[in-house]
Amino acid sequence: MKHVTQFSVCFLLGVGVGWYLGYSRPVVTNQRQLLKEYEWVRDNIDLTDPGLAEFIQRLPQDFEVQYWEAIINEDETLAAVGLAIFKALERGDTSAAKSRMVSFVGSYYRLYHEKGGDPDTLAKIEEAASEYPAIAAEISRKN
Repeated sequence: MKHVTQFSVCFLLGVGVGWYLGYSRPVVTNQRQLLKEYEWVRDNIDLTDPGLAEFIQRLPQDFEVQYWEAIINEDETLAAVGLAIFKALERGDTSAAKSRMVSFVGSYYRLYHEKGGDPDTLAKIEEAASEYPAIAAEISRKN
């Protein structure tokens, strides 16, 4: 009976500590992070609390709808490009597939190279350009 009691106490203690560290603590951490972000916005954008509330109220009501429509449009474009590349590969037309893929890589590079694109992605494109002449030609092309 002594072992069952010790096991029960240890089990309940383990469940309690696990719940506290695994469930309640991330919420506090997230709240602290959210507060830090709020304070940064308030301090660096020079808005008082009422000014920030007024700014949020002036945002378009359908901002979220516009955001999701943009994401859907991007996904539709990627699906169409993927489908075209797949069909070209199925036909055995690798040059058409390569030109479609390279045009998207070049477009991203030309669009975001000077305007704060992801540095890792840009570095990978530049690395690939040193290895593949088609990519080098595409990223050096003018818009």
